[in-house]
Amino acid sequence: MQRSIELSPSWALFLGLGLYALAFFFGAPSAYFPFAFFLLLSLGALLILLLHNALSSRWGVPLEPYLYPLARLLPLMGLLGLPFFLFLPELFPWARPEAPSDAILAHRAPYLNPPFMLLRYALFFTLFAWVLLKLRPGEHRAEVGAFGLPLVFAAGTFLVYDLFKSLEAHFTSASYGAILLLTAVILALSVAVALAASRGTPALMGQAQNHTNLLLAFSIIWIYLEATTLVIIWGADLSHGAEFYLKRLEGPWDGVAALWVVGGFFLPFLYLLTNLPKREARYLLPVALWILAFHLPHLAWYLLPALGLGVGPGEVLGFLGLGFLFASRLRQG
Repeated sequence: MQRSIELSPSWALFLGLGLYALAFFFGAPSAYFPFAFFLLLSLGALLILLLHNALSSRWGVPLEPYLYPLARLLPLMGLLGLPFFLFLPELFPWARPEAPSDAILAHRAPYLNPPFMLLRYALFFTLFAWVLLKLRPGEHRAEVGAFGLPLVFAAGTFLVYDLFKSLEAHFTSASYGAILLLTAVILALSVAVALAASRGTPALMGQAQNHTNLLLAFSIIWIYLEATTLVIIWGADLSHGAEFYLKRLEGPWDGVAALWVVGGFFLPFLYLLTNLPKREARYLLPVALWILAFHLPHLAWYLLPALGLGVGPGEVLGFLGLGFLFASRLRQG
C-alpha cells in the first residue's frame, strides 16, 4: 500500500513559517521583498472579490475557490509583517538617526513615525479582516462590495504608501499607490485564472472571454498609469521623481525595466487580443502564468533598488516559505 507523503496543514504552516523566519537571518530587507509580493497577492484577491460582489458578476464565480483562500491569508500577512517594525532603520530612511537633518524627512515626521505607522497598520488590517468576514463564497453580496471596494482601495493605497513608497527618502507620486494596487489585482487575477484554467475549459464555466478581457483591461490601465507617471515626472523635470527613475535605469535594472515592459505588457497584450484565450482554457492558462511571471521582476524593479538588494538566498527562502504557506492554503481551500 502506497503511503501519502503530503504534509498535514499544521506541518505545512510550521515549515512555511520556519523558512520565512530563516530569511531574516540574511537581514530584514531580504525578507521584505517576498513579504511585499504575497501581501499584494492577497490584497489583490480581496479587491477582485469585492468587485465581483459589487457587480454580482458571473465571471467571478469560477475564480472564487482560489480568490477566497488567497484573500483570507491577508490577516496572516498582517501578522507576518509585524517583525519588520523591529527593523525600521534598516528599511526606511525616515527611521534612521540622520533623518531629522533632512528637511523633507523632518517635514514628514508627524506622519512617518513608528507609533503612528503601527497604529495605521493595525487599523488597515482590522478593516481588511472585517470586510472579509462580510463576504461569503457562493453568495453575491452587492452591498458589501459597494462599500468595501472603496474602503479597501483607500486603505490599501495608504498601506502601500507606508510600506513601500516610504522606502524612498524623497520620492513622491500621486499614482504610486494605484500602480501597485493594480499590480496586486493583476497578480491575484493571474493566479486565480491560471488555477481555474488548469482544470480545463469546463471549470471556467463559459467565462474564458470575460477572464481574457479582464486581464487585458487591467493590463492596459496599469501600463497607462506607468507611462503617464513617467512622462509627467520626467517632462516636468521633478528632481526627486527623476532620481527614482534614474536609480532604476542603472546597471541591470535597465534591462529589468525593458523585460517587464515588453514581457509583462506588450507580448501578452498582443496575445490577449486574439480569439484563442477567449475560447479554451489551454490557451488562457499560459498567458495567465506568463503575466504572473513578468510581474515579479516589475515588483522587484520597484522595491529592490530602494532596499539596496539584488536577489539572494534570503529572498529565495522568503519566497519558498510564503509560497509554501499560500500553496497549502489553496489546496485546503
